[in-house]
Amino acid sequence: MAPKAKAPKVAAKTAEAPKAAAKMAEAPKVEEKKPEKRKAEEEKTEEAAAVEPPTKEAKVEPVTEKETDAPADSRKTLTGEISFHVPDTTLNMIPTMGGRVLASLSDGGCQYLIAGARANVGIKAGRYMFETKILEVLPLPDAGGFGRKGAPASKATVRVGFSTAGSPLVLGDSEEHVFFDTDGGCCMGKTRKPVCRKFFRDQTVGVLLNLDAKSENNNTISLFIDGVRACQPQALPEGLQGKTLFPHLAFRNVKVLTNWGPEPIKALPFKCRMLGTAADADAVKAKAPEGKDGKYEVVLPVGFPDEGTFEWLDSFLEKNPEYVELSDRQIIKWAASSGMFSSRGWGG
Repeated sequence: MAPKAKAPKVAAKTAEAPKAAAKMAEAPKVEEKKPEKRKAEEEKTEEAAAVEPPTKEAKVEPVTEKETDAPADSRKTLTGEISFHVPDTTLNMIPTMGGRVLASLSDGGCQYLIAGARANVGIKAGRYMFETKILEVLPLPDAGGFGRKGAPASKATVRVGFSTAGSPLVLGDSEEHVFFDTDGGCCMGKTRKPVCRKFFRDQTVGVLLNLDAKSENNNTISLFIDGVRACQPQALPEGLQGKTLFPHLAFRNVKVLTNWGPEPIKALPFKCRMLGTAADADAVKAKAPEGKDGKYEVVLPVGFPDEGTFEWLDSFLEKNPEYVELSDRQIIKWAASSGMFSSRGWGG
């Protein structure tokens, strides 16, 4: 008889179970507290990410294409190959396949330094384009930086655009630069603004420079991704208008392909001449450096500490721009241009 007396109680509890479950569902959710160790790791990750410039993408507005097909041109075309002269490349830039494929050193600390290369043919008139493509993103042993506050991130990046002859080789380090970057930004000199979506590996990026006085888009630069316009034409700064502009690439931890023509990899909505088929009258060729009797010089200045050695060097380089300085201060300047900094200052 005892088991029969207890049966109603079990049934009552079973009937109350749905009500209890409903109360639990209605109860406010308590946010799970993150372990202190995990929280500290996330803070470090955020600090490392803060080293790189903002990667916020711009809202791309619809563009009414004003560019038209290039007219027939019977003028003499450019002769000779477009290439990169050694003085117009950084020390960590490695050209292959006749200069069509460019790579940068990625070990021994070089993974933090941006490589730069300026082509030997510039444009002073007309409308022309060239293309580039990221072929490979190099694996990095320290993708998250050094793991301490203020550590640089050796992030793979590509910057593609134009510059004036003799300007610094790291794009973004001078007012004589205009370019687009992989994060969708457009930089006019040292001023950057988001203008388009990001571009990635295996996408063909075309950069069009319009210096045609008869065009509505005169004195502008445009970006095309896989043959599709990625942003509105961007007006050149007044300081660059009327100057000869040379194709320029700057990159880190990637291999990139360059295409000068005669045909584009990805056709645009309109016909546009490639830089390799430019009219000779619209182009300027940079003179190839030549050593005396095929030989080159190395100058080793000798001076007392703090007795004006670098002041003399500055004046020497101003008079002899064909020389390249190799010094601690030059490496530090290069590192700063690549986005690295020291919390205690470089002299500390």
